[in-house]
Amino acid sequence: MPIYATFGTNDLDKATAFYDEILGMIGAERVAAIDRGVFYGRGMMEFGILSPADGEPAVVGNGAMIALDVPSRALVHDIHAKALSLGGVCEGQPGLRDDDPDGFYGAYFRDPEGNKICVFRIGAV
Repeated sequence: MPIYATFGTNDLDKATAFYDEILGMIGAERVAAIDRGVFYGRGMMEFGILSPADGEPAVVGNGAMIALDVPSRALVHDIHAKALSLGGVCEGQPGLRDDDPDGFYGAYFRDPEGNKICVFRIGAV
């Protein structure tokens, strides 16, 4: 099981402004920083945004995505809306993704650099 995930960035200031807002909505905050990036979490490192260690430009992974489990369907909507207001791009409106009314309820967006993120809730609330 993964301990933490990272996305590359070509603009650390823009990326941290985006993720400070988005991850703050689920109780995560900056927990560590290095010269080329920032790590977020809820008491431990869970996600990082970094300029690549090899000095090459950061590129978006084709088929790569992270998914964030959130405590309510309302928060799925709120985070999706906040992401779009901060320059993110919609990849899938909030809603059920199967026939089970208590099933996977999610939304998809890309951050300003094109990295894909899913926020989801499993359950009726």
